[in-house]
Amino acid sequence: MVPKLHIIRTTEGADFPLPTYVSKHHVGLILRAAIPSVLKLDPSERALVPIGFGIGIPSGLCGQIVSLPHIAKETGLIVLDAPQILNPADRDAVFVLLQNASRRQVIIHRGDEIAQLIITPVYQITWNEVSGKTLPSSHSIDYLTINESEETDEKEVSELPKQNTKKRAKKSIRERTKAADHA
Repeated sequence: MVPKLHIIRTTEGADFPLPTYVSKHHVGLILRAAIPSVLKLDPSERALVPIGFGIGIPSGLCGQIVSLPHIAKETGLIVLDAPQILNPADRDAVFVLLQNASRRQVIIHRGDEIAQLIITPVYQITWNEVSGKTLPSSHSIDYLTINESEETDEKEVSELPKQNTKKRAKKSIRERTKAADHA
């Protein structure tokens, strides 16, 4: 079964095509810069770049935004906090934190490929605390076995402490840095 994700256009992405795979052999969806005008990044400079969409990821999956190898190699443009994680709880517009890791200026135009989004399955785990000073050998416990007979109790998961998430600033780091310099 192929997961179907909800996606909504933001104002910046009103005329953008949906993110797509390069081919059936690629695992990353191409993300493009949904910027109103040209963005120039000097060496070591960073920017929070919109992609023009908000993406609803269902429980059991997560999104990981990573650099495009050919773009990183050719221009030095990288996703700074890669993999940038998109959680099922995230419902805001998606931004990619880019950095120019080269020694020359990188120019980004509207619609340029800037990153890729990989959707992967994830698990919420429970801990099995063991006594002693060292963990048991791999011969006595299989750490990677998923015991399907022990379903995670929904009540148990709902009682986990909720993280107080703050909305991310929508301005680029460049804009915030300039504002701080003038303060």
